[in-house]
Amino acid sequence: MNLKITLIVSILFPLLSACSTQTIQPAANTTSTPVDSEVSIAPLSDQSSLPISGLTHVKSGKTLKLVRIMEGGVCKNTQQGAVGMFRLYASPTDITQIKQNQGPEVFADFELQIQGFSMLALQHAINLLDFQDTTSTQQQLTKKLTKSFSGLIADDIAKFETKTTLSIDVIPIQESMIIYLDGCETPHEH
Repeated sequence: MNLKITLIVSILFPLLSACSTQTIQPAANTTSTPVDSEVSIAPLSDQSSLPISGLTHVKSGKTLKLVRIMEGGVCKNTQQGAVGMFRLYASPTDITQIKQNQGPEVFADFELQIQGFSMLALQHAINLLDFQDTTSTQQQLTKKLTKSFSGLIADDIAKFETKTTLSIDVIPIQESMIIYLDGCETPHEH
């Protein structure tokens, strides 16, 4: 979850709950109508005033929705590497069709495949990154890494989409990337 959203929620929730001192009583002699959650819950629009970004991504004219945030980290050696978060986007239309045709259990296999080729692309991007470039800042190294990752994963995504009929994209979150120059460690095995 975005740090800004977490902070806002952690501040507003206690304030809102503290403002409510009146006990809510159920209304007498009323009938309740069931709510159809599919109809009553609408996705946030991109024009929403909330500070949420990255919920959708347009790829080849198709709007993909954020379905998962993945963590990944790789060490090139004991000193150099990177760790960060990646957004996984997928087509909601494709998801619905695949669920109807193949069942929802197929998505567990899809997730493993996506994680696998994402980690390989990250490993290759780390291996290609010039950590000895002393003129580059952390931000410049991060940009180089994310650009390399995006180029390296493109073929795997295309093969996956052809095989599964699920349109996806995996995009690194630059702000989350930590580049290790002096002692690489990942929080856990990836």
